[in-house]
Amino acid sequence: MKNYLYFIYWIFRTWPLRWSFPKYKILNFEETIDEIILSKKSISRFGDGEFRLLIKERGIYFQNLSNTLADRLNEVLNSNLSNHLVCIPSSFSRQKNLKREVKIHWLNFINQKGNAIKTTIENRNIFFGDALISRFYMDYKNKHKVPWKVNLLKKIWENQNLLIIEGAMSRLGIGNDFFTNAKSIERILCPSTNAFEKYEEILSVSKKHGKNKLIIIALGPAATILAYDLAKENKWALDLGHIDIEYSWFLQKAKTKVPVKGKKSAEVNGTESFELSDVEEKIYKKSIIAEIL
Repeated sequence: MKNYLYFIYWIFRTWPLRWSFPKYKILNFEETIDEIILSKKSISRFGDGEFRLLIKERGIYFQNLSNTLADRLNEVLNSNLSNHLVCIPSSFSRQKNLKREVKIHWLNFINQKGNAIKTTIENRNIFFGDALISRFYMDYKNKHKVPWKVNLLKKIWENQNLLIIEGAMSRLGIGNDFFTNAKSIERILCPSTNAFEKYEEILSVSKKHGKNKLIIIALGPAATILAYDLAKENKWALDLGHIDIEYSWFLQKAKTKVPVKGKKSAEVNGTESFELSDVEEKIYKKSIIAEIL
């Protein structure tokens, strides 16, 4: 009770730091999925890391800061393609059902970075998608809607030919059934860190292999830009980083961010074995059509 009362006090005590932060129009989880499925929109997601890079505060743990990267992120954030949806965290406008420590993280992020962030968003009257659609499990107190969210997500790639563009060792869909309802899966492996340094090569190879495919990208801030550039080429590209790790935690009923066997995640302390079973190794290697490392 004491901690709860202090939390309430802190909310009101820090409110003046947030009072001028706009209430952006952000679609909820289901509305964002509808835009993807019904309108076949590509999406680019901005989380706290992308905004830190955009306002040129500092680099993040897997991507160095550069002026070019910041400028490209600003271009994507303020873009207006009819087949592309810019997504920002729904936690900018609502924190219902988030764990207390997660609420504190986002409220404090707005306290510290809100004034800088609001100057980067030129049009406050448009609807944004929810950048947290790929973080559907760990950050929530009540998880009764997670199976429903998983089913909605799986409908995106049902009977689709997938091209997964990911960091080496991310291994989306390996070791679980997340993408087994897809028609086919191919993948392009990219650097796990500082992928933007090889961006032009990644873009070129992605355009070459992405024709008539649903492209799912898990590549940090580079994915935010890549989904936009591919949308300009009339390709269907979704920046869905972290989604496979969340699904693995859901299957494990994990209470904290634990390592996942066979996969690398920048947000997890400690490591699990990166070895795959013989069957998993065969499926994984067969799906790789290009490597940019």
